[in-house]
Amino acid sequence: MNIEAILQTVAKKSHTTVKKVRKEMEKAILDAKDTPNFKKTFGNDLPTLEEFIEKGIDLVMGNM
Repeated sequence: MNIEAILQTVAKKSHTTVKKVRKEMEKAILDAKDTPNFKKTFGNDLPTLEEFIEKGIDLVMGNM
């Protein structure tokens, strides 16, 4: 899985830069870290952006 390609796709569709997409996604992770679903998935660990995306993809694919 190429996380950088995913970020580039999101940036292109959002008419912004990969750096800004990464920053916004990292902020979203920090904002979500105290929610029950986040804690259920990651415990008290704070995942990297790459870990977060990979886990999200795994969860979605597992529910299909």
